This record gives sequence, C-alpha cells and structure tokens, in this order.
Amino acid sequence: MPDQDRDSFRSIEDLISYLSAIEASVEGEVEKIANSFDTLTDRISASLRSTLGDQSWLPETTKPSPPPPPTIATPLGYFEAYRDWISRHRAITAAVVCFLGTGAFLIWRRRRLNRVKRRAKRGKNGQRTDVVVLAGPPSAPLTRSLSLDLERRGFIVYIPVNSLWEERLIQAESKADIHPLHLDVTSPSSLASTIRKVTALLNPSEPPKYPLRLVSLILLPQTPSPPESRSIAHISADSWSDAFSIHLLSPFTLLQAFLPLIVSHKTSILFLSHTNTPSLSPPLHGEANVVAHALDSYISTLRKELTAAGDINIARFKLGAFDDGSDRDALKMAIALRHDDRAASNSGPETAPEQRKVRGSPLRELHLEVFDAIVGKRKGTVYVGRGSRTYDILGKVVPQGIVGWMLGLKAQKEQAQNRKQADDVVDGFQASPGWERLDQISGEESA
Repeated sequence: MPDQDRDSFRSIEDLISYLSAIEASVEGEVEKIANSFDTLTDRISASLRSTLGDQSWLPETTKPSPPPPPTIATPLGYFEAYRDWISRHRAITAAVVCFLGTGAFLIWRRRRLNRVKRRAKRGKNGQRTDVVVLAGPPSAPLTRSLSLDLERRGFIVYIPVNSLWEERLIQAESKADIHPLHLDVTSPSSLASTIRKVTALLNPSEPPKYPLRLVSLILLPQTPSPPESRSIAHISADSWSDAFSIHLLSPFTLLQAFLPLIVSHKTSILFLSHTNTPSLSPPLHGEANVVAHALDSYISTLRKELTAAGDINIARFKLGAFDDGSDRDALKMAIALRHDDRAASNSGPETAPEQRKVRGSPLRELHLEVFDAIVGKRKGTVYVGRGSRTYDILGKVVPQGIVGWMLGLKAQKEQAQNRKQADDVVDGFQASPGWERLDQISGEESA
C-alpha cells in the first residue's frame, strides 16, 4: 500500500510539472501574438495617416497632423558646458574646490606673515629693553637658530648653562646680546642666587631711563631618545628616573624659579618640543610618550592656575620636521671647541650610523611663530613644522589598530632602530650633538 501511494504522488507531481510547462508555453505564444498584433496595428495606422494626408478632397481639419520635425541639438556655450559638467560631477568639483581653496589660503597666509616686519621694542635712544630667557641645550641646533634670530630682531637673549664648555659655545657666537646664564637646577641655593641676580638686573635699585623687561621664557623640553626602541618591560627604574629628571623636572624647576618674575612682568611662556612620534603613542617608545603627555597635562594645569595672575600668554608649540641644513655650522663649531678635550681623552673615533635626511619645513616659519607668540599674537597650541598637525590628528582620530598597522608592529628589531634614528634626525635638538654625527661631519670636511 505505501508503494502505491508513493507512485500516485509521483504521477501527480509529473502532471503538475507538465501543466506548468504548458502554461509557460501558452504565455509565450500569447505574448508573441500580442506583439505581432501591436506591430500590425502600428503599420496600418501609419499607412492610413499617410494615405489620408495626401487626399485633396478631405478638409484640412480632418487630416492627421504631420510628424514634428527632427530636433537638432545646438552646441552649448562654454559656461553652459562647465555648468553641466559640474552638475554631473559634484564630488570631484567639491574636492577640487577644497584643494584649491586650502592652497590659496596657505599661500595668502604665508605672504601676509612675510610682509609683516617683526622687531622688538627699543628705547628712544635705540637701546634694547626686551629680555628673553631661552632655556634649551646650548649645543642644540634649534637653540642656536632661535637665539641668533631673536638677537637679530632686537632681543637680549640669555641661555642657561651649567658647564664651562656650554659657556664657551655661546661666547663663540661673538654676539653682544647673547649671554650665558649660569644656572644649576639641581642646587636650590645656586638657583636662588641666579634668580636674585636676574631680579637685580631687571629691577635695579636706581631705575634707569629705559628699564629692562622680561618678555618671554622659552622652554625646550627634550624628547627622550634611548639608544634603541624598547618595550616597557625592559625599561629600568633608573631609566624612568633619568627621563623624568632630565626632560620634566629640570624645565619645571626652572619655570618655578622664574614664576615671580613672570607674574610681575606679565611674561609669556613658550614650550617647544617635537611631537610627531609621541602624537601617535607608538609602542616601544614608552619614555617619549609618557614625557610628552605629562608635559601636556602640566601646561594645562599651569594655564588654569595663572588665569588669576592676569594676561599671561602660555603657548604650546608642537614641532614637526625641519630642514637641518642650517645646523652644520653649529656642529663644526662644536667640533672645534671639543677637539682639545677629545684629544686629551685619547678615545678613538666611533663609526657613525647611517641616517636618512628628512626634508621638513624651513626654520623661518618657526622663527616667525615664536616672535608672534612672544608679543601675544599666537596663543594656545601652535603647530609648526612638517607633519605636526597631521600626526596630531591621526593620533586622535585614527584607531590604534590602524596606527599600529601603519607603523608596522611586526617589523624586525633593525627596522625599529632605523625608524628611531630617523626620528632623532627629525627631532633636531638632542641634549648635545652626538660624537657619531660630529665624527661624520669632521670626516666629510677632511675629505
């Protein structure tokens, strides 16, 4: 019995399939007949219109109207053609407009900045009255470049030093208005004595006709640059202590010592540091990342605390890459000044690591922005140098996974070391010129 039911079901399914095929065939034939009928009807109507239209005995009102003449497309003018193309390519048009607009704005801004003549205020007799304290390593190319530019614009520049060699390095510039300032942040008594001397210089017992005025304190906190990239698990406690002491505690102590003078003279405070690498917070750069973010927190707190003291400008300069072609003279001078010390130590020359040249922005842009910040025209965060703003936006917007992929987290140790060497070149102002680079330039000059 079950076999008979199964056979009956199969026969019913076959019948349904057969009827479906017949239905599809009938629909196809009906559609063909309808199309043929429509074609025939169109031909008969066209023939009747043609025949009746040629008959003279029919009144004009009953004759079918003639077909409209073919339309001939007239060529569009230039304006209509451009407007039609823009309406059909709106995305491309918007991108081109944004690109051209941004470029035009940058060109206009650069020309406007270059047209303004920037000079420090002087007394009526031409005497210099504005004093700037530039707290950065005297041997760093950035410190030398800023000091020379500020002196050329009419400022009296003081650079803190804590060794005889650094004092000789400043005196070798042979500039009458660039002076060394002996200052030891590790000795409270020495620091207090220096501040008393500076206070006596700015506020003498007998006020002169044109008194001096402390207009700016420029701090150049250095970015930690260990010999090789290393993870947090391999950073010792001594390394953390050295990083905090050298790169954070020293500038903080110096600023605290000058704070009474800053409040009384309404002195602007400028922080300049390289931020391309710390902006991305990459792995294997723990010391640099921690120091950079700690500095940002310190500046934010300082701004809030000095709000009640009056109009004190605190500017945070985030520096990118700069052309380092101007630092060869400084390195040659450092070679000459340390030649005797190197000969006395009888230490053989070391092999200089191969470093890539990173092309950046001209230092003139930094000079102009620093001057504008000193006089109060630039406030808040200032981005100067190639990549400074881009890296900052990438670090805030782009997910860390994409940033890690861009930096190549699976790179070998040699590749990580090469990237670190390139960052050191871009940084432009280490604590002192390395012996390796001095030997390299000395070898080039002797060749």
